[in-house]
Amino acid sequence: MYSKVKPFLLHAITSVHPGSGSEVGLVDLPIQREQHTGFPKIESSSLKGAIRYTVDSILKENEDRHKLELVFGSDLSRGNENGTIASAVAFSDARILLFPVKSMRGIFTWITCPEVLYRFNNDMLLNQTGVEPLPVPEPNTVSSEKVLVSPGKMILEEYTFKVHKEEETEKLAKRFSSFFEGPVTIDIANRLVVLEDDEFKDFVRLSTEVNARIKINTETGTVDKENGALWYEENIPPETIFYSLLYIGKVRSRDNKGFETIEDVEQFMHNSQYFPDVFQLGGNSTIGHGMIRKIWL
Repeated sequence: MYSKVKPFLLHAITSVHPGSGSEVGLVDLPIQREQHTGFPKIESSSLKGAIRYTVDSILKENEDRHKLELVFGSDLSRGNENGTIASAVAFSDARILLFPVKSMRGIFTWITCPEVLYRFNNDMLLNQTGVEPLPVPEPNTVSSEKVLVSPGKMILEEYTFKVHKEEETEKLAKRFSSFFEGPVTIDIANRLVVLEDDEFKDFVRLSTEVNARIKINTETGTVDKENGALWYEENIPPETIFYSLLYIGKVRSRDNKGFETIEDVEQFMHNSQYFPDVFQLGGNSTIGHGMIRKIWL
């Protein structure tokens, strides 16, 4: 049983590929998506696995190894003479909150929609996180006129939208900006757009990155025709922002020195010495993909 919930944001620094396996279609390697909405997501198993791997790579092969198992559970592949230990933490699927789209003015904007904002508020309320509800502005509103190409008009990719600046949208942008206060900030205040739910759904389905990849034969220096010369891979673009929930419970082992309380587990997860602010998730780590920044709320 988990007794405490801590929400956090995930800010994509580079392209991210949380893969869902192969698929018959234009995109050979698509990203993970919710079945009922089509929104991009990062499954809890992928998120926890990436975080565990990050922590595991930092801890040493000594008594610190026991800390990892107390918090994340036993690694069955290593074997355990003292039996298995269940995890003291769990993660929810990371849900989309803000999605970057190319803009005629201001380079790009972050888009969201009422459905996404309602879901965020409901998740925070139902899990008793203490996070105040976000404002839910009317659709087709912007936080700043800097993204407009002319009065009342905005162009996202090749589509023109009739929009207007709204006080509620400006308040929402300021709330988002407050989440990112610190040495590294991002300019959400001048780039936020609230669209209709269906328009948001179209953008997150059609405006992800789809890259053609090839494999080179190391001996000939040409395309390796025998082992799959060409494939198409989908990525979540940089600047995408998700949110997730960390569920914290008691350590399920009698040998729990240093982790006697839930607060001890929480402190471990908040310690950037063990869980750094930037970690890697998903495929293509050797080419710099999957770098994500976490922000505790």
